[in-house]
Amino acid sequence: MVNLDRATLDLVVACISVISMLVMLAVWHINRDIPGTGVWAAAASMVAPAFLLIRLIPVIDIPMSLIVAFNNSLTLTTTLLMLEGTLRFRGYPSELRWRWGLVLIPMFVLLAFLNRDDMIRRYLFHDVIAASLMLSTALILIWKTRDLDFLGAAIGAFSLIIMAVGFLMRWHLAFISNNNAELARHPLLNFIYLIVVLCLLGWTYGVSVCCNLRAQKSILEMAREDVLTGLPNRRHVDEMLDKAIAQSSRNQQGFGFILIDLNHFKSVNDRFGHQAGDLLLKEVAKRLKSFCRHADFVGRIGGDEFVALTFGVNQESQLDSTLMRLKKILEGPCIIQGHSVEVEAALGSALFPTDGRSADKLMQVADQRMYIDKSVPENILAAVTQGAR
Repeated sequence: MVNLDRATLDLVVACISVISMLVMLAVWHINRDIPGTGVWAAAASMVAPAFLLIRLIPVIDIPMSLIVAFNNSLTLTTTLLMLEGTLRFRGYPSELRWRWGLVLIPMFVLLAFLNRDDMIRRYLFHDVIAASLMLSTALILIWKTRDLDFLGAAIGAFSLIIMAVGFLMRWHLAFISNNNAELARHPLLNFIYLIVVLCLLGWTYGVSVCCNLRAQKSILEMAREDVLTGLPNRRHVDEMLDKAIAQSSRNQQGFGFILIDLNHFKSVNDRFGHQAGDLLLKEVAKRLKSFCRHADFVGRIGGDEFVALTFGVNQESQLDSTLMRLKKILEGPCIIQGHSVEVEAALGSALFPTDGRSADKLMQVADQRMYIDKSVPENILAAVTQGAR
């Protein structure tokens, strides 16, 4: 087996830990809005001093056992923060869990100092905890991820698993060793040490990729989302309509396409101001979201016009029933800036494939029927009532 010089190895490890810290601090600075990145940066910031202290043993007047205990304390705290950061990144924040986690840190410090002079006992305590935390972090990072998210998470998770295996191998060596001197001379120790720290770079790269993918996905969602209402915008609606046509054609299934136009929306803007109009649009968007079943889709295509796609609809009677349900949800008063505003919308629908097999044709048919609905006087309620005083 190749003999690894410990002094050189300590220097390499210290450099790797500093690089990991700088990368994670940069990731956190760039992606502060992504949950968990701050905790990951804190974890990486603890790794660097933990390994730098080992390198500085020859030049500082502190007993090696104390530095090793400090190193072990920081390492276990780092693995705990890696787990907490991953839980937050995956959408599982918990203040209670965070408080209990902070309680564990003094316990790590206490046990590390109690075991500082006994290498076997130190490894038996330290390595099983570190391996357990790393395996848990790997599982949570990769749990129910798909496509590119899976690839990014797999890099970090694989690196964590290798680190955990390294710690478990060292734990096994400590378990079978007769004394500290025999364990300290074992040729595998330095090799395990190097592998574990090299995998730290793999973890850093993996979570950096995860953050980059999360940021890209957020940008894409913003490009496909209406800023005011939070509904899908015209671009997203067009994509969804094309997808629905392709899928329904393959499955020989129908779906309903509904255009929605608010009656007298301009009157609200003119009478109460554009801010009131914006609030009305938000209220309509809220009502549309409540209309949606799990598979349905609603979006805003501009101004006071909205769209709804209802799947599993194959007959005109089903679509008529859906229109009545939608009208019932949309219609009704709402309070805007202290004024009572009566909402009503003109609806136009088209059934795929009966009324058309292309997006343009469905839009044309629904648009014609919507204007017929808007032009019938008995279908139009007063949109704006006397302001509340």
